[in-house]
Amino acid sequence: MKKNPLVSVIIPIYDVEIYLSTCIESVLAQTYHSLEIFLVDDGSPDNCGYICDEYAQKDNRIVVIHKKNGGLSDARNVAIDIAKGEYITFVDSDDYISPYYIETLLDLATESDCDIAVTSLVQFKEGEKIAIQSCNYNKKVFEVNEAINEMFYQGSFDNSAWAKLYHRSLFSSGIRYPIGILYEDLATTYKLFLLANKVAFSNRKTYFYLIRSNSIEGSPFNEKKMKSVLFIIGELEKFKKSNPEFLDPINCRIMSFLLHVLFETNKGSKSEKELFLLVKKYRMSVLKNSRARKKTIIASLLSFLGISTLRLFYQISNKRY
Repeated sequence: MKKNPLVSVIIPIYDVEIYLSTCIESVLAQTYHSLEIFLVDDGSPDNCGYICDEYAQKDNRIVVIHKKNGGLSDARNVAIDIAKGEYITFVDSDDYISPYYIETLLDLATESDCDIAVTSLVQFKEGEKIAIQSCNYNKKVFEVNEAINEMFYQGSFDNSAWAKLYHRSLFSSGIRYPIGILYEDLATTYKLFLLANKVAFSNRKTYFYLIRSNSIEGSPFNEKKMKSVLFIIGELEKFKKSNPEFLDPINCRIMSFLLHVLFETNKGSKSEKELFLLVKKYRMSVLKNSRARKKTIIASLLSFLGISTLRLFYQISNKRY
């Protein structure tokens, strides 16, 4: 392996004008410099395309791709197809990263000889100040099956595409993000993990994830979201059938996912009823699993009292699933 391997940073961009400069600046401020930075303007209707071009004039590591709007998956895939880096990482354009993000991930990957490295993250809301306290950073190396379980159980890390570094060879098998589908990383990350030799994790918080109400995920529940939910559950069910050793963690992850989207639906709507039927399908599997997350177990129990009780629990706990 090269001493300073090239790392491809892929940033899909759409309608994030007020956040974009913060994101790009955080990438340019990395302590590790051997980067190619893809700014993928996914037909953004605001000034994002112009901002991308301005940054490309300032730093020759930046490659700008202007394309017709095709969604987050399509934007990532376009850059993956032409990336030259030995490693690939993703940053969402309304988030930002610590100066040590790439350095931390790359050290993890190279020192542990792992195909995937994962770092910890901080979730924050707009206007919220972030105070990161220094601590003794720990790392752990997972065998593949152990890492997949950890991800499905939402332990040290989850299925998000970002906050991870992937060896480019993992994408050479043709794995790409499903176009036209929301929550796309839930249908993709486990496939990449399955191809890896090992997965290394550090609890160093180097990725900063913005929770905002006007994001795609925070938007009202609609037909596209329902289509995406059913697609992803179908993919996970197929994976479960061919890999029965993951049955319990997959059922827990599906339940957590269902609870996450259920509370975006309107009360009494058709979507609410369809999703609640699925909740009832998976709840017993969660209740029989001692490794399931506590709040998922509580929600599964409360589901026997009906959707209204579940909604009340969600409002009181104010928890994201």
